[in-house]
This record gives sequence, C-alpha cells and structure tokens, in this order.
Amino acid sequence: MKATLPAWSARTLGVLAALLLLPELGTAQVPPDEHYLVFDTDHFRVVFPGGLESFARRAAARAEWAYAALSEHFIEPPHGRIALVISDNADRPNASATPIPSNRVTLIATPDIGERQLDYYTDWLALTLVHELTHVFHLDRAAGVWSIGRALFGRSPIFFPAFYQPRWVIEGLATYYESRLTGAGRAYGSYFDMLLSSAAAEGELLSVDAADGLAPRWPAGQAPYAYGGLFFRSLAESHGDSAIVAFTRRGAARLPYTLNWASRPYFGSTLSAGWNAWRSAYQASAQAAADSLRALGATVGEPLSGFAWNIPTPRYSPDGCYLAFALVSPRDDPATVVLDAGSGGVVRRVRRNSAGGNTWAPDGLTLYTQQLEFADRYRIFSDLYALDVTHGREHRLTVRGRITQADLEPAGQALVAVQSARGSNRLVLLDLETGRLSRLTELAPDVNWGRPRWSPDGTRIAAERWLEGHILDLVVLDRSGEVLWEVTRDVAVDVAPAWSPDGRYLLWASDRQGSFDVYAVEWSETASESGRTAGLIWQVTKTLGGAMDPDVSPDGRWLAYVTHHPEGFRVERIRFDPDSWRPAGLSRRRLSEAPTPLFSSEAALDARVRPYSPFPSLWPQSWLPFIASGSKHVGTFIGATVFGTDDVRRHTYAILAGWRTGVSDVEALGAYIYSGLGDPILQFSVSQDWSSRSAATADGELVGLVEREREFRVAATFARPRARSVISLTPALSVEQIRYSTTDPRYRVEDPTFTDLEGSLRLVYSTARYHPRSVSPEKGLLARLDFSHARRADDLNRWRMTGELELRSYVSFPVFGCANHVLAARLAVGASEGHERAAEILELGGTPGRALDLGLGVTLGEGSRYHLRGFAEGVGIGDRIAAASLEYRFPLALVGRGYGLWPALLDRLSTSLFLDAGSAWWAGTDKRVLASAGGELSLDLGLGYHVTYRFRMGLARQLAVPEGARAGWSGYLSTGVAF
Repeated sequence: MKATLPAWSARTLGVLAALLLLPELGTAQVPPDEHYLVFDTDHFRVVFPGGLESFARRAAARAEWAYAALSEHFIEPPHGRIALVISDNADRPNASATPIPSNRVTLIATPDIGERQLDYYTDWLALTLVHELTHVFHLDRAAGVWSIGRALFGRSPIFFPAFYQPRWVIEGLATYYESRLTGAGRAYGSYFDMLLSSAAAEGELLSVDAADGLAPRWPAGQAPYAYGGLFFRSLAESHGDSAIVAFTRRGAARLPYTLNWASRPYFGSTLSAGWNAWRSAYQASAQAAADSLRALGATVGEPLSGFAWNIPTPRYSPDGCYLAFALVSPRDDPATVVLDAGSGGVVRRVRRNSAGGNTWAPDGLTLYTQQLEFADRYRIFSDLYALDVTHGREHRLTVRGRITQADLEPAGQALVAVQSARGSNRLVLLDLETGRLSRLTELAPDVNWGRPRWSPDGTRIAAERWLEGHILDLVVLDRSGEVLWEVTRDVAVDVAPAWSPDGRYLLWASDRQGSFDVYAVEWSETASESGRTAGLIWQVTKTLGGAMDPDVSPDGRWLAYVTHHPEGFRVERIRFDPDSWRPAGLSRRRLSEAPTPLFSSEAALDARVRPYSPFPSLWPQSWLPFIASGSKHVGTFIGATVFGTDDVRRHTYAILAGWRTGVSDVEALGAYIYSGLGDPILQFSVSQDWSSRSAATADGELVGLVEREREFRVAATFARPRARSVISLTPALSVEQIRYSTTDPRYRVEDPTFTDLEGSLRLVYSTARYHPRSVSPEKGLLARLDFSHARRADDLNRWRMTGELELRSYVSFPVFGCANHVLAARLAVGASEGHERAAEILELGGTPGRALDLGLGVTLGEGSRYHLRGFAEGVGIGDRIAAASLEYRFPLALVGRGYGLWPALLDRLSTSLFLDAGSAWWAGTDKRVLASAGGELSLDLGLGYHVTYRFRMGLARQLAVPEGARAGWSGYLSTGVAF
C-alpha cells in the first residue's frame, strides 16, 4: 500500500493547517531559527532577537501607550497579555496582527521612510503599533452568541465575528485610529486624499462592493485602507468617535455578514447607504476643487509613460537622452524601464525583483538599481545591482548589503545610500572601486534618513530626515555627514529632493498646500550660515493628481515627475521654467489634535530579559468537534480537533482524534512541524484510521474488507526561495502497518497484517509566476519529481517503487484584454514496479484543479493528477501512465463588482481551450491513447470579503475512446487553475 493518508483525513489535516496558519492582516513571518529573548510588560509579552533589545524596549513603551490610548478612545482591551514579536529580517516595512490562536502583533524593525503612503508620521513606530493594536482590539471582541461559542470552544476562528466583516471595515478602523491617536497617519495625510480625489474628479470613486481590494483594479490592495480610513474619518466628523465605538461594539454581536444593518442606530443609515452618501459628497467636492484648479491654471504635463501601480524615482541619463525608472504593473513583472526622453518610446525593459531606486553612471551605459532578494526562506534584503543598459545584462554588486535609495556622485566613484539595521537606518557611502562601505551618519533610534541626492558638483547631499516628534523634512549635508542646512522644518511631508543641473535650485515634493506638488528653493553658499532656509520657497507645479519624485533634465529644459490618475501613476514632464514659479506661501498642513503620547513605560524600560520559551503560547487555545460519515462497515467518525503554534511559529501542531462507531475503535491523526532549524523544516505525523473497500474471492464473489492503517512519518523540507525561482527538496521516511479483516465471516484474508517501510523523495523547481491580473501561471516552468520505494518489513525482498514526473510550461504574451494570454503545456508520466508484490495502480481520467474543501469531508473539484477531461477518473489503469495537455488561456473581462455589502464579488472572467491526451497500461501490454478537447469558462469570485476562488465550468468532447465505447460530450465543474 502507498504510504498516504486516506482522502478525508488528508483533507482534514489541510483544514487544520488552514485554520492554524490563517493569514494575518499584513502577513509578516519572523525567522523561527533566530535566538529569541523575551520580557514582559503590563500588557505585552515582548519577543525579540538578540541585538534588538534597545529597539524592543522602545517598541514596548509605545505599545503600552497605544494600549492605554485605545482603551480610552476605542473599545475595551482583550484579556491577557498580547505577544509583540519583533524581527529585523526584511528591508521592507511591514507589520501584522492576528487573534489566532492568541493575540499577537508582529513588527518588522524597518522604518517606514520611503513609502509614499506611510510618509506622514511623527513616530512611525507608535503609528504602526496603534494600527496593529486596533486590529487586536477589534478582531478579539466577541459578544452575544459569539461569546457563548468562545466560552465553549475557545479561540476557534469560527467564533471571531470580525472575520465576517468587510476588509475595508477592518482596515478602515485601524487606519482611522492610527491617525486619530497620533494626529498624523494615513487618514489625515495627503496621499490617500490624492488617490481618492483624482478618482472622484473623474467620477470613478469605488462603490462599497469594490472597496475590499480583491479585484486587481487600482488602488487594489490599498483600497480598504484608503477608502475605509477616509470613510470612517468622515463618520467621525459627522457623528463623533462615540458612534464609531458603539458601532464596533455592536458589530461584535452581529450574525455573519449582517454588519450593514448594525450602523443605523449610530450613523442614521445602513453602511451601504452611508457609503453612497459619502461617495456622492466626496465626488462633488473633488470635482468642484478640480474645476477651480483648472480655472486657475492647473499644471498639465506631457505623458512619458503608460499607467502603472508604482513608478518610483524617474532619473534622466547624464546626456539627457534617456529616462529610467522602476515600474510595477498589474499584468507583468516589475521592470527597469528606459525610455527615449524625447519620444517616450521604450528603449530597454529589463525584469527586476521589486520596485526601487535607479541611478546612472556618468557614461550613461550603466544603471545602478536596488532590488530585494531572498537570503533564505525567511529573510529578504535589498542589494545593489548594475544593469548594462546596452545589452540588458545585470549583475549583483552586494550581498545582504541592505542598501536602498542609492544615488551615484557625478564623478562616478561613490554611491550614497540608505542602510537599514537594528530598527533604524543611516546614510552610507559605497566606494564602487574598492567595495568599501563607510558610514556617513550613525544609527540613532530617533533619527531616520531617506532618498539622498548628490549636488551636481558632488560637494553636498540633500536628503530626507525624520526626527522624533516631527514630520519628514529636507536637509543638506556635506560629504562628511554634517548637516549644513535644514531646508524645511514644518508639519508637511517634504520628500524626494532633486537638484537643478547648475546646482542653483533644490527641488522636492511636498504636501504643504494640501496635496503633493513640486517646490523649489534657491541654494546659496550663505544658506548654511544660520542652518535654516532664508530664501523664498517656490511652488513649481499645481497638479490635479499630485506631483512627486521630480528630476530635471541635464540640459535644464525639462522637469519630469510622477503624477497620479484614476488608472494609477504615470511619468509626465513640463518645461523647467523658474520664471513661471509662484511663491508657495505658508504651509497649510497642521497636525490634528490627538492624545499626548507618553512613551516612558517603567515596565518596558526595567523588565527582566529571559530566554524565549514557546510556552504559554504553544498550549492549545481552542477545540472543535468533528463528524464525518463513512461506510456502514466503518461507521461514523465522531471526534475533535485542536491545534496550536508558538509566538515565532517554531513549533506547530494539529491533532484530530475520535471514535469510529462501526469498528468501535479509535481513529486519530497528529502532525507536528518544527521550524527551529530554519532550513530544513521537519514534519512528523502519526495516524490510525479506518476505511472500507471490496475484494473478489477466488470464485468471483465480492466481499467487503475493513482496512486499519497505522502510520508514522517523518519528513524534512529544504527550500531555496529566490525572487525569480524556488526549489525545494523533501525526503521522507514512513512506517505503515496495514491490517485487513472481512465483513463476511465465511471468508478470511490471507496475510491480513503487514508492515511497509517506505522512503520517498519530492523535488520541485519553479520559475512560473503570477501577476495581479494573471488568468494563469505565466512565463516560466515547473518541474516536479516524486519517487517512493517501499519494502515489506518481514520480507525485504518484497518491494515496490514508483516514480512520477510532471513538467509544466507557460508562455505568455499580450493580445487583448486586461491580462496576458497564456499558452500552457503539461506532461505527466509515471511508472511503478513490484517484486513479489503488486505495483502501484496508476489511474487515468478525471478533471484537473485544486480541491476546495467545504468541511466535514466534502470537497468540490476532483484534482486528478493524470487528468483527462471528459472521462471519468479510472477510465484507464496500469502500472505505466502518461498524460499531456495543451491549453490556451485568455481573459474575457475584469469586472470587480458585487452587490452592496453582500459577501460575494465577481472579480474577473476568463476562458480556455484545451486538448488532453493520455494512456495507462500494464508493462508488456499494448497502449491505447485516449483524447479529448473542449473549453472552460472560469469565474474568479471573491467570497467572504477576504479570499478569491476560481470556479471552472467546462465542456469536453471525447476524441479517442476506449475500445467499444462511443465518443460523447460531458460537462463538469471544478475549482482552481487546471494546472
């Protein structure tokens, strides 16, 4: 027998794993192989790696303040300590929160500086913790029937009512309170207003059904934060914070998906009606403001690029002939794009790992970029790359350098860049000839740096600087790192500095007048005498969609910048004409009223540090009853499940145990995963389960059999993820004992009990990838090899081995529609041999796809490995098998609409045409090839506000059929991508 779990038990384990690893809000997995320490404050268990104690205490003090502020201004806090897990394993700001299996906030110790939507803060750490703790307060709360369920079953995901609320409600509340309690943040900042105002000016504000960001339409994943945060800001202005608090409390008692009607007592209408009223008012206000701006003479730029979801830092080449930038598109890979600066035509497009900065070498032939790359399965850092623009070849210059936002001096010798470390960052100089890295500024917890730019003569560096208690400002430093000039000191966001080619003007983007535009100040050698700006600040642009990331062409004729439209970002240019600039006037930005932050927590400063222990977080926090039907011979399974993990997910387990009524015996399954080695991940499982089948007697009579299977399995998964590929290897060993008994007392089974010793190996390599609008995996291949060898423990000469190989290839290309068209091909082959025992039976037929588990042992979608659409599974059997498919996939429509607040949304429609062929045969016998052709219509549906599923409806025509059969048509329904 093959060492696999019975189908329903395997699905059960999948359900447990899904519950256990329930996606956190803004997932941030910490490395479980770090050496962690821990200390306790009044309300937090703070877990951090060695070397981050100072940052951890700083975070703990802010967490205690945020806890107190939310307790006063939001709802009641949850019971017990909250785990605050800190890591420094990524060069991209991130944090997450989850109440499952216990309340936990995970924080990546990388400052938010450089992220457009996150630039408005006085303390990024406090703002982040308020946001994530709002999630904890909100998600943890249960009232009414939910509190009864929680009392009976513990912290089961089923009994968290906020999980049944729209994502824009969950993220909108957190975004509003990050601003309400800090006086800054995204709900009070200009960036989200810019996103919504440019859409509103064109009459394209999202309706309430599309605000969860499931559909890949801009602003996509930012939509629940932007729309939800500004909607709750509007509700607070109209009805007060007390109405939001009462609404949140009421929502914790509502039945699933009925939140729409919970708002009437507090906001005077349903949520959807309130949204429609807010949307109309916002749209009218934005259109009036746009009309007024046009009447006054709005800046209208000349487009240089198409629309994209992100276009940071466009840079002119030294000769002014080209313009380079990173581009993130919903239908293709992130890319470094080089345009002809005059015509806007694409000269070079090279795939890159992530968005990031670019800077030119003096000869204009090399472009230095910064990109993210995996160091291992848990760590991802930013490094420096050099791109040969002529040939499109790229090579890596640093490894784990943690280099971002680099700019090359005019002489081409040294790069100035930002380097992250230990919860802060610093400016560094990298000598390109020697590779030597030197510090320009020191790491400090209350100072962060961003986007440095050399002056044209190479003597000065303009950079963003954040000081605790202030908003991002601009300063100018000399080559030694001494601050010469504080260009701004206000509550506006002042970012992305750039110099005019003659060094006379310093330009930057600022929201000082309420939305982002380009401003300038004239540099003089006397400017640094007082250290503060003495000259007049000029407003360079006045745009409808904002102007960010300015850069002036080397000949001083053009100013390029990034602006926003309802479809996304675009690079535009205008004439660089200082005579047309207007005095900017005083900044209109003011910090909103907020509770005074008091970060001095005695417990956070004086708490005793001890080694990390997985307890108490590892104890099970919940259980669930589980019932599954079976045949009359084995009866019904009645049992329960528990699962758990510790704060850093070093230990993970799931247990299913119960009683089989038909055999009056135990059925159980236990799985444990240990991730403390980092690589590999170790998996252990033990099980006993019962199933029934039939066998033929010598005279052909069918007799029922009851099978008891006991198995112990250990596996190790090694993985090497990279931005452009992943490879994994999983060797496994198992011991499996099988016992058969008959249901008819007239018969008995010869050799009823035997034990198998099995070794297996799985190797997977993939370069295929998905983009937000993809209808299929694209542009790459996947190879999977499985091999197993089993021997009888009592007679090692009795063995069986099976090998299976699957190859997939995806070629994508633009034709029409919202996504690339894909030509997908698949070949799967398998063979099994046995010595003094039967080979494994390989089955042909059935429908491809990924099974969607509906619970209680019920699944939708067959997921056959050797599929042959239009034929039943098992239409061909043998110890040799081969199956192949060729499929053409293309988009039909990007819909992205639902109905009000109903928890269903039609994301997109796509279709495919396919040809399947395959054969299964016994060694030494003739082969008969079966074939079918047909088409499928795929519906991507967003269900429950948070997850999108694909449902495929297909029609297949049999082309070559088994001997004696007639070809026919058949329809089917399946889920997931076919392959």
